[in-house]
Amino acid sequence: MKNIFKTAVWLSICLLSGTHLFTVAALAVGQGKNPSPLAAWHRYEDKLVGFSIQYDAEKFSTDPGQIGPFVFRREAPGGFSGLGVTVGPYPPGTALKDTAGLIVGSLPGMIPGLIIRQVHNQQIIKLADGTRANYFELEGDLGGTKLRAAFVAAQKDDQLFVYGASDLRGGPQEHLKGMVRTLRFDVEVDQAALKARGFASDGLFVRTDPPAFTLKFPKAFRNRRLMANQIFRAGIPQNSPSMSISIWSFSPGQDTPEQLVAMAKGYANSLKSVGSDIKIISQNPIAVYQPYDACEVQVVWRYRGGDTLTTLVRVIAKKDKAILLAGHTIYGTDELIDIFKTVNLDP
Repeated sequence: MKNIFKTAVWLSICLLSGTHLFTVAALAVGQGKNPSPLAAWHRYEDKLVGFSIQYDAEKFSTDPGQIGPFVFRREAPGGFSGLGVTVGPYPPGTALKDTAGLIVGSLPGMIPGLIIRQVHNQQIIKLADGTRANYFELEGDLGGTKLRAAFVAAQKDDQLFVYGASDLRGGPQEHLKGMVRTLRFDVEVDQAALKARGFASDGLFVRTDPPAFTLKFPKAFRNRRLMANQIFRAGIPQNSPSMSISIWSFSPGQDTPEQLVAMAKGYANSLKSVGSDIKIISQNPIAVYQPYDACEVQVVWRYRGGDTLTTLVRVIAKKDKAILLAGHTIYGTDELIDIFKTVNLDP
């Protein structure tokens, strides 16, 4: 159950945070090493969101896994220097040149102890495919270690892409600069793969990979940055109500209904990391999705000392996976219940 609770903590930390999580993994303590020549760099392409990059695969050889808005991450052995690509909704009304301020402003809150000393060399550039991008460099300190990093931020459709890489300040800045400027939007999106993971459009969410299901949601909802292991997250622009979907794995050999309850309660209890006055006001098995087992937990709590929120969590078992639906509102739960009822587990 420890893994269940750990996942729930990640979900709650990220779920309602207004902080931009653009470049957390890209800012880590670096290790000095001579760069590989460009010709030796590895090309990575992502057919789910449609981009490619090049990076020094010899130096950045460790895959720490994807989490939250990251669609690609690599680290040097030992988890010191790192790079990452994040994707999220483009902030409405934000000029491209102002994205640096959003990114830099979010970092100290997300990386405790980080002190940003200088942001410099900001310029609007053209990537190799002609896309306009905001390039900038950063110098700072983390735990007494000096850092340097390079970033590009670019808009594709209604999404903001950020590619960031970091190393010791004493390391070669041109190495970082060269990598992040390889971002290109030259990869055709694989629609089948997108729907396999989960894809939302025009009020309908579709997932074709196990556990396959569909869900209908209000067309007024707007996509939000994915956090932790979420596959869908959306809400109205005024923030409430909002909802998310994530896929969890069961522990083998344990009772399924008990694990459903543990997942729902673990999620509810993990809200303590971003709120207070957590009260579980109901916890029941539900028959809405028969023949599939499911449970529901309803929680009332205060988000960071501010608004009182009601969170409705439903966890549904389908084969060896659990579908966790979580909704948040400052109003009644009727709208969330109506959305959750639309789940079709046998599309």
